Amino acid sequence: MTSEMWRTFFCLWILLLLFLDVCHGLDLVHCGSPLGMESGEIRDQDIMASSSHDASMTGPHHGRLRHEKLGGAWCPKNVVTKTAHEYLEINLNSLHIISGTRTQGRYANGQGQEYAEEFMIEYWRPGFTSWVRWKNRNGKHTLAANGDTYTVKEQKVDPIIVASKVRIVPYSQYMRTVCMRVELLGCPWTEGVLSYSMPQGASAKNQGLDLLDETYDGLHEQNLLIQGLGQLTDGIWGHDDFRSDVNGYGKGYEWVGWRNDSTGNAGRPLEMVFEFDRMRNFSAMYLHSNNLYSKNVQVFSRAKVYFSTGGQQFSLEPVHFTYMTDHVIEQARNVTIKLHHKCAKFLKVQLYFADKWILISEVSFESEPVDGIESEPKEEDNKISKHSEYPLQRDQVHTTPTRDYHLQNSDLVGGVPPPPGPAGKDSDSHRIVGFVIGTLMIVIVVLSAAIAYIVLRNRRIKAAGNPLCALPASFTPEKNIPLNMKELQMRVSVNASGRVYGQVSLEDPEKAELYHEPFGNMYSQPVLQRLPLSPEYTDLPGSRHQDYALPQISSYQQNHKPPPSLQTLLPKPPSVPPPNEQFYATTDICQKMPISPGSISSHSGHSLRSLVTEPIAKFPTDYLRVLERFGGGQFGEVHLCEALSFPESVPDECRKCKLVAVKTLRKGASDISRTEFIEEVKLLWPLRDSNLVRVLGASLEDEPLCLVMEYTQFGDLYQFLQEHVADTTTPVPSNAKVLSYGCLIYMATQIASGMKYLENVDFVHRDLAARNCLLGPNYTVKVSNFGMARNLYSADYCDLDGKTALPIRWMAWESILLGKFTTKSDVWSFAVTLWEVLTFAREQPFEELSDQQVIDNVTHFYQRSKQLVLLPMPINCPKEIYDLMRECWQCKDTDRPTFREIHLFLQRKNLGYKPEMT
Repeated sequence: MTSEMWRTFFCLWILLLLFLDVCHGLDLVHCGSPLGMESGEIRDQDIMASSSHDASMTGPHHGRLRHEKLGGAWCPKNVVTKTAHEYLEINLNSLHIISGTRTQGRYANGQGQEYAEEFMIEYWRPGFTSWVRWKNRNGKHTLAANGDTYTVKEQKVDPIIVASKVRIVPYSQYMRTVCMRVELLGCPWTEGVLSYSMPQGASAKNQGLDLLDETYDGLHEQNLLIQGLGQLTDGIWGHDDFRSDVNGYGKGYEWVGWRNDSTGNAGRPLEMVFEFDRMRNFSAMYLHSNNLYSKNVQVFSRAKVYFSTGGQQFSLEPVHFTYMTDHVIEQARNVTIKLHHKCAKFLKVQLYFADKWILISEVSFESEPVDGIESEPKEEDNKISKHSEYPLQRDQVHTTPTRDYHLQNSDLVGGVPPPPGPAGKDSDSHRIVGFVIGTLMIVIVVLSAAIAYIVLRNRRIKAAGNPLCALPASFTPEKNIPLNMKELQMRVSVNASGRVYGQVSLEDPEKAELYHEPFGNMYSQPVLQRLPLSPEYTDLPGSRHQDYALPQISSYQQNHKPPPSLQTLLPKPPSVPPPNEQFYATTDICQKMPISPGSISSHSGHSLRSLVTEPIAKFPTDYLRVLERFGGGQFGEVHLCEALSFPESVPDECRKCKLVAVKTLRKGASDISRTEFIEEVKLLWPLRDSNLVRVLGASLEDEPLCLVMEYTQFGDLYQFLQEHVADTTTPVPSNAKVLSYGCLIYMATQIASGMKYLENVDFVHRDLAARNCLLGPNYTVKVSNFGMARNLYSADYCDLDGKTALPIRWMAWESILLGKFTTKSDVWSFAVTLWEVLTFAREQPFEELSDQQVIDNVTHFYQRSKQLVLLPMPINCPKEIYDLMRECWQCKDTDRPTFREIHLFLQRKNLGYKPEMT
């Protein structure tokens, strides 16, 4: 296909997504069913009243719509006036949306004359300290009721109410005896949002724009909104042009907007905190955002989502999301942030400005309630944390976090606003939209068919020259019958050709029961004195419920400053174009090169044989202070610690960073576990390479047994990549951190160098991925093995029957199907890691496939079936680099290159690139 065809196809596809995606969220069209007053689903014991004229004849349980028994209605004891407060209270027992009401007067066999002309609604939900009186979008509190005793009067409740208890309060301008029969209309509130807290929106008065959250039902403290719900959850989506008054409530009414230079926002992201009714497993978050970029309004440039079980402390490792700037289409759209099945009761969202304004009209979530996990006690005042850490942005303004979010009113754009757009959606607009969508679908189907034909034709041509791989007969599944998870779990074993670097957990559950104890028990006195905690350290052991991983909740001490900004310490990498062709390898990248017997550790300065004789250096636990719990590993816990001092055996280059990773064996571990832990220390201690995390020492005499390993200032490569964009991005988002292609290949070359060292000394990694690579100054990359132990990356591991957790999306087919781990299976994983690097880790490998589908897909590697799926070529990836990946994914492991060949190839591709020294 020509580039013009691809461009047309892309634009049409984006348009279709915008049309279809804008409708995700609360559906009010199907939320108007009776909730059970008339049918009896609401029980008598759930209906009460402030008073009754006669409890047996006109008590609250007689206030059901169209019921005519006995007194025929609920009648309060006192007459109703403007000041009298009589009510009929209905307990729904769970959160519901109230979208309408139906009312009648008193029937009483045709003798009743009492009815209410007007009424008010009060409601309550968990988190409220008092009942809230509903008001409509014009600020009016009353609704019209009845003019006789028998006609049913239906009223729409707009904005909707989210409540678990509702009161119907009759109202009259003058003294009047009233009786009422009622029904509530609505549906269950499945999203479970109890409240959100955030800064109040802003306005542009000279243009008549109102971008405030007018219907918010929580507390208003200065310019903060606390513990309520409003326009962000009312099911009303804003129109593309926020300058038009579509519904008659004022320009921009459907949108809530914030400025990047308002007091309290300068240099910081916009922060929202959402509270839910219970612990939930979150799949995705949807934000309906405006993108009228010609008027200085854009979708946020990036987002961070933090998780908490009780609202007191939020996880230090958020979900990162980056949105590429769109200067083509000005339509509003739903922006989806995947939350990777994190469990929490509170979510904190930070949105970074891409332009002067952020406008949002709706926020919704895709989640499922989680049973069996208790949340921590909720703090009494669940306000936005004063001590929340605001990552700096734009001009890196250093401002102390404050609660003063006063938003200055000023213009969105200069000049006179243009005329308002169309007033609403009528049937003609629906027909036009339907016609446009239908046309787009036809065009896309035709283009998709053409693309599919070309792709299939190319695959058949390539397949004709590719012999099939053969599995041993005992492992070959029956034709067209995929392996299931149970079968796979039975086949996986620790079958590594060579020693294993790092531990992908394959522990026996029966053994695990011997030493899986809460973390707090391990640091009881006097052990606590040997491994002190940071004053603000919070340890909440990670809980697991079926397939769900509870996010870790921990915090730094308040006066502990995080490592300096990457923007200030790391040099901006120059945009280095790929080297000229004369520097490329002229031979095929998979041509085997001889390895000399003496090439082991040629660049490390030490041989493995000489290092084995060195005793393991003792690293006293007095030198360590715990900052954060990463998670649990095969032998115990892994923590990020600050080294208060270093033993003399630690070289100077390892002392520059005060952070270390400490693996500890749980107290009361079995003798087998102790032996395995000590063996791991002995295996890792001799390894010395500039691109490999090294062991700094160990404490193997007193409990807890500790292994102290090097860590780096800037954390893991996965998080680092997510915070950057390619320097070829057009246009580059304001103040974005960019990486050149040359820098990406430079980092990948270092990963290959570290793996070449492991290959030379006959070590198998088994879990190579961007999460297991650490980044230091000058873009130095070191291969590590902490990823499995970190709760942050639990979604990257497939949990087989709760016994075996494997990173199947990074694993070679023979590792998955045969349990065979070799340096050649590490080569396969390296290609996936290289794919992560070149895609800036924006998504999981094979993210569109479920775990079972990933397993089914690897069975096609030896069959070469048409269903085989490979990772796609990253954007702007040179063909020779993608060819390298495909060579690493060869079915026969003998056809894959060695790490020595890969390293040499990447070195030539990156010839002449050197990062600027800091």
